[in-house]
Amino acid sequence: MNKPANSGHRPPRKGQPDAACPTEQTMETDPDAAACSAAVDSPKIRSAADAVHRARLEFEKAQQVYDEVRREAVERIEKVRETTVGDLIEGTLDAVRKRPAVGLGIAALIGFFLGRLFRR
Repeated sequence: MNKPANSGHRPPRKGQPDAACPTEQTMETDPDAAACSAAVDSPKIRSAADAVHRARLEFEKAQQVYDEVRREAVERIEKVRETTVGDLIEGTLDAVRKRPAVGLGIAALIGFFLGRLFRR
């Protein structure tokens, strides 16, 4: 089995330029470096880089939306945990005082369904 020739390309260390993108000095002395530079400037690579950039921006937007929704959900859960049965009853009584007809209609519906449930 033939192994491909090692191009000698290694990923750059932190703080060092990418070996796949040669400097102007190496381009003058190394014809392979000039060919590599031409390949980096190809439209396909630029298009891919643009797509990656747009994807990163969309991901950052989605992450911001997720963080906002998560924060709101945590606030709502905390509010529900702090709510007591007395608070629920008080809220219901306030709603019936403000709109007695709606309260009467809801009570009639609840009575109808409870009557159907326990009829048998």
